[in-house]
Amino acid sequence: MIGITKDTQIGATFSGKAKRVSWERLWAFSGGPLSITGWPKKNIHTDLEFARSFGLSSVAASATQYMGYVVELLIGLFGVEWLWHGRMDVKFIGLVDAGDMLISKAQVQYKESRDDSIQFTLAVCCEKQDRTKVLVGSATGMLGKVNFPLNQTQLFFQEALVEHNKKEKKPLAPLEFLVTPELNQQYLFAAEDFHPQYIEETEIGSPIAHPGLLLNMSNPTRSPSFTLDFGPAGIHSRDETFFFQPARVGKKIKVTWEDGEPYVKRDRYYQVFKTSVVEEDGMVIMKRVCHGLVPQRSI
Repeated sequence: MIGITKDTQIGATFSGKAKRVSWERLWAFSGGPLSITGWPKKNIHTDLEFARSFGLSSVAASATQYMGYVVELLIGLFGVEWLWHGRMDVKFIGLVDAGDMLISKAQVQYKESRDDSIQFTLAVCCEKQDRTKVLVGSATGMLGKVNFPLNQTQLFFQEALVEHNKKEKKPLAPLEFLVTPELNQQYLFAAEDFHPQYIEETEIGSPIAHPGLLLNMSNPTRSPSFTLDFGPAGIHSRDETFFFQPARVGKKIKVTWEDGEPYVKRDRYYQVFKTSVVEEDGMVIMKRVCHGLVPQRSI
């Protein structure tokens, strides 16, 4: 795939690799680490009976699984440097079942010169085999000389953060995990993405953690204290994501969550979580605002 260059024009379109969400890849992505007892972990992504208890007719692949396909496309367009400055704001508008074929797409909407760099804004989507869209949204990326790290923390709070809920409540417990080569390779299989930068040392240094792993492991449902009382139960509706730098294989990662202000839209109740992903040395890897539809579980 030819990446974006300074000469890329508005309206240019790009497509990623078509990927089939097989049962094996779905379980590898959403079933938890292979080392856990009773793998795969039972949830709406891996167990039909569990999914039906939430009113779903079939299992639903994790939204972060195909969100990762879009990230793969963007890395292909801007290079791995995108993980130092990339930004996405996407909504999930359809369910993905095991066996569906997905393809991610991007179209240049705007380009803007900024000192020694050019910022591109793209419309992004992910489509099923019948061209039904399951993800829509926007992403930004830059070419040229970029001063790292960008001050995206201010953007995060000013533009994306939903005002904190003032009510006193018990927060989600943080999650700490080690990015072992085995765990990383589990997600490489799940995402069908075996780029050398995830496996061996390259020009950017030691192997990096696959973005799909980080997205999935930073979902609110991954908190050790998460219960269905917290709300989203994996029914992901929107995700605002800010990348600061890659995580490295062999490093311990800490994920923390803060409650955002819940809201009602079209008679449906949504919960919001603000997520921070930090490496063991204190370096910020990723920040997210996750919106989740609170389902009504049948008894």
